[in-house]
Amino acid sequence: MNILIVDHSKVFRSVLQKMVANLGHHSIAVGSGEEALDVLHKESVGLVCAALSLPGIDGIALCQHLRTLPQFVKTPFILLTSTEDQRQRHEAFEAGVTEIQERTDAKDLTDHLSRFFLQEPQEVRGRVLYIEDSQVASHIMIRLLTQMNLKVDHFRTADAALEAFEKQDYDLIVSDILLEGPISGVGLVNRVRNLASSKRRVPILALSGMDDPSRRIELFRLGVNDYTTKPPLEEEVRARVRNLIINKQLLDQVEKQSQQLYQLAMKDELTGLYNRNSLREFAPKYFSNATRYDYPVSLLVIDLDHFKNINDTRGHQFGDSVLAKTGAMLHQACREGDLAARVGGEEFVVLLNHCKAEDAHRRAEDICRSIASLKPEGIAVTASIGVTARAQGQAVKFEELFKIADRAMYEAKKQGRNRVTFVAPT
Repeated sequence: MNILIVDHSKVFRSVLQKMVANLGHHSIAVGSGEEALDVLHKESVGLVCAALSLPGIDGIALCQHLRTLPQFVKTPFILLTSTEDQRQRHEAFEAGVTEIQERTDAKDLTDHLSRFFLQEPQEVRGRVLYIEDSQVASHIMIRLLTQMNLKVDHFRTADAALEAFEKQDYDLIVSDILLEGPISGVGLVNRVRNLASSKRRVPILALSGMDDPSRRIELFRLGVNDYTTKPPLEEEVRARVRNLIINKQLLDQVEKQSQQLYQLAMKDELTGLYNRNSLREFAPKYFSNATRYDYPVSLLVIDLDHFKNINDTRGHQFGDSVLAKTGAMLHQACREGDLAARVGGEEFVVLLNHCKAEDAHRRAEDICRSIASLKPEGIAVTASIGVTARAQGQAVKFEELFKIADRAMYEAKKQGRNRVTFVAPT
């Protein structure tokens, strides 16, 4: 499928292209509405993802034009915007926009893209936990489920089934409501839905010989996903089982892909560190907690010295190797709770949680020496590091502290590079 990406930011287009490629689709990225229209008149496109604010034709006008083309009348159109203007949002939906997505929310955007791209499986495969104490009924149901290419673990009692459920992953639970033993089918539903783990979301198909509306309502309130009476119609059971398993597996796939795409959007591909998006999202939370609970937090801004010369004389491949090794070293230097990010070509930021100024200065000195000792292919590489810290009792935001640490880094360069300079907030 061709995905048309329209955004004025080259960096943002690149991030979206990586998301699309990771899902196995091809993207066409352009920077203006006019370029997008040119593509639409020449290419087959299965989804349009466009910013509201564009040079020339904006995202709403682009969608209006799209809907005039017969081949794109039903093509999904995601509008990327940060506006909360209800009039403008109404205008967008009137123009034919399918969904409006917050432009700066990387995780939510990956969720949306995952849902658009997922394809329904051709056949059902999975494992079913089946609880039934009737030999005749279980024989019929096991035969039916096995014919659907499903693996079936059958138990006569709920307590034995729950023990298996703790050890094995299942795509569906099928259970009679009236069971032998101390735990009824209702008790089984209660226990599954009260679990703390993600297993509590496994779908449950309840079976009952009593077609009582009040009982059905009670079961749905307890958390069953579907219900059928006994003896069940085989085609009905096939449809219900298939729908429940497909929905569960699609949700699992969305969650997995969402996590993968979120990591892709928030991590720097070359170094494996967090990127500027991550820093912008996470850093304010660090400082908010530090202010609320009044504990110290420190910030390091690191810039590799004469990096342009390294690229010019040794080549960009060698420069990338230097950045990757620096990223790996910074990752190892961080404790749990710290955050290291690559925020520019050769610039890094390390946020040290629960770290006083003197400790931050010491750790910066260690990092400075570690970078100097890397010596990739025998070439000397050094860094200038600016350090600052929020002391206890100080009210300072991340943006303010970053500016101070950045200024301290430039002071380190002025003093001869390959050194650490500390500047305290005023």
